[in-house]
Amino acid sequence: MIKRIDYVLDRITMYRLLIYVLGGLIGIAAILAYFNLLHFSPISLLASTGFLLLICWAMNTVFAHIFEVPTNIESASITALILALIIDPANSPATFQFLGWAAILSMASKYILAINRKHLFNPAAIAVVITSFVLGESASWWVGTVSMLPFVLFGGWMIARKIRQEDMVLTFCIAATISICGVAIFQGSNVFTALRLLLLQSPLFFLGTVMLTEPLTAPPTKWLRRCYGILTGVLLLPQLHLGPVYSTPELALVVGNVFSYIVSPKQKVLLTLKKKIKASPDIVDFVFRSPQKLAFQPGQYMEFTLAHDRVDSRGNRRYFTLASSPTENDVHLGIRFYEQGSSFKKTMYRIKGGSQIAAAQIAGDFTMPSNPRQKLVFIAGGIGITPFRSMLKYLLDTQQRRDIVLFYVNKRADEIVYKDVLAAAQAQLGVRMFFTLTDTSAVARNWQGWVGRINEQMILSAIPDYDERVYYLSGPPEMVNASEDVLRHMGVRGEQIKKDFFPGLV
Repeated sequence: MIKRIDYVLDRITMYRLLIYVLGGLIGIAAILAYFNLLHFSPISLLASTGFLLLICWAMNTVFAHIFEVPTNIESASITALILALIIDPANSPATFQFLGWAAILSMASKYILAINRKHLFNPAAIAVVITSFVLGESASWWVGTVSMLPFVLFGGWMIARKIRQEDMVLTFCIAATISICGVAIFQGSNVFTALRLLLLQSPLFFLGTVMLTEPLTAPPTKWLRRCYGILTGVLLLPQLHLGPVYSTPELALVVGNVFSYIVSPKQKVLLTLKKKIKASPDIVDFVFRSPQKLAFQPGQYMEFTLAHDRVDSRGNRRYFTLASSPTENDVHLGIRFYEQGSSFKKTMYRIKGGSQIAAAQIAGDFTMPSNPRQKLVFIAGGIGITPFRSMLKYLLDTQQRRDIVLFYVNKRADEIVYKDVLAAAQAQLGVRMFFTLTDTSAVARNWQGWVGRINEQMILSAIPDYDERVYYLSGPPEMVNASEDVLRHMGVRGEQIKKDFFPGLV
């Protein structure tokens, strides 16, 4: 069942999934309100949601035009839906005014409260923080009710699983739970009552899964994200205050956003296409000029936004691993294209020299260990070779030798890419490489590599000391999962296996 869910999730963009989950919560809330299980009418909820969507879309378009950056309708829609779920639906002109200001401020924050074109705060959270101080109007967080809890839990779990951030959400929830229990014990109040309020009648799970996980305001690495979750969970305590200002969910998240920026300053740049290289029948290596040198570790990824007309349901944003090394001046992206590709991929394939694409949020833990003596195995499937191209090019440029074995899986021989870097790493660094093809009908007679998927016999024959190594898996989800199953069956421990973030979108 879990594998089936993962299969579906890997074919939906994160932002599209958020829209589906948030829209579903609005729809469920409207049904619950119809049966008087919520304190407002379904008409007022739907009217408020429509109003927020309209204002957010309009203001996002205006600010994007003023600041000359690609507009993103998905982002505006997500913020509008979040606001609809945390602010009580409007039932008078005055309450519609509150909604309007929240929508305007949330969109403005993305462009004005930004450094290097990267917004600092979760738009919905900072908007209700500002309205609370300026207008005296606060978010009610009505989504954190018992009747909504099962749906929030399921939708939130799908979001956290999709973006591989279950650990951050878990640390956030544990930190909040321990803090609430600690305060209850210290004050001599009922611990079970405090727990019931936190788990059943608070926005804990919605905040943790939907808002805390926003990639553009969360730290880029696993350990920093866990610290971020712990800090925000502790700050969720309603007893915390600075003078007359008491902690609220939105204020806790905004403070967490500040921590996130301090520990991981982020940048947003407009990359200009320099050239395109057809690396294989369906893979193109895009080479971009950057206005500034990007600071990243080999194997990390970025979020890319490509403005284009007639955006389909998969949106105008994608995550791509950087195929380039930090030692290179240009930015390389290796991208596979399909016949039934998305509007994003179709536009990407057609862009010409001088075209621009927005890049932001350098992130990821799929990086080499700091210990150069650690033995490594790279297992790449298809375009999953891109992080290894980055790592090997970095090792070549810095003249570092490491004990590395590379397995490279493709359907056909003409799909093998970055042969120049692979050959140089083999010759200059002593990297051992094994190539295997899975389409047996397309194997040439003179093929000197292996045939078939990676299996236990292949690994044992190539790596006698397989149990001493750390394994890096990158490629389509099915290949990564199958390779992990093989390694686990061989007794390789979970902490020896690292998997790349690879959503498998087309």
